[in-house]
Amino acid sequence: MKSDLGDKKEISLVFDASHFKKEFCLFLFRSESKNIHYDFKDSEKIIYCEDCLKEISQKYKLSSFTIDGRRGVIQLLERMFPDAPIQLCQFHLIENVLKYTTRKPKTECGKELRKLILELKASSEESFTNKYFKLKEKYKNFLKERNESGKFVHGRLRSAFNSIKTQLPYLFTYEKFPALKIEKTTNSCDGYFSHLKSKVNIHRGISTIANPD
Repeated sequence: MKSDLGDKKEISLVFDASHFKKEFCLFLFRSESKNIHYDFKDSEKIIYCEDCLKEISQKYKLSSFTIDGRRGVIQLLERMFPDAPIQLCQFHLIENVLKYTTRKPKTECGKELRKLILELKASSEESFTNKYFKLKEKYKNFLKERNESGKFVHGRLRSAFNSIKTQLPYLFTYEKFPALKIEKTTNSCDGYFSHLKSKVNIHRGISTIANPD
C-alpha cells in the first residue's frame, strides 16, 4: 500500500557525491548527521542523482536541500521538489573563489575579494551582499581592463566575482527558513568521505565499503 505523504518523516537533506580513485562514485545522502541513503555509480550523472532522490522520497518528505552547487542539480531539485528551499554549500564556494584569487593575491582587488569570501560563513545575507556589490562597483573599471589581444587582463578575478553572483540567491536560504534547521554546508558529507577514503583500500573492491554507516 502506498504511504500517504502525511505519514512520512519530514527531513532536511544534505547530499554530495565523491569519486574514489576514478573507480566509482559514491552518492551520499544525510540528515541530522546520519546516512539515510547511498549508492555506487560510475559517474556523477544527474540521472543517477534523480534515481536516488526518487527512492528517498518514497520514505521521507524532503523539506529542504543542501548541495554543493554542481551544474544541473539545482534545476533537478526545482523540477522535482518545487516547494523545497535549496541551500548551496558555502564552503564549496569559498574553496572555488580561493582557487581564482589564490592564497596570496597580488592585486588589491584580489586581496579584498579573498577577505570578503573568508567572512562568508560568519556573515548575514544583508551584510555579505552589500559588501559584495560595493567591492564589485569599486573595481568595475579594473575588472574591465583588456590586453592588446582584447582579452580581459583579470579573467580569474572576474570568474570569482561571477561565481559569487551566480550562487548568491542560494547562499543564505537557511536564514529564511530557521524552523527547517537547514545546514549551510555539505561538510557532513565531506567529512564522511574523508573518513571513508582514509580507511578504504580501493584495490580490495567496492565490497569493502558496501555499508558506509
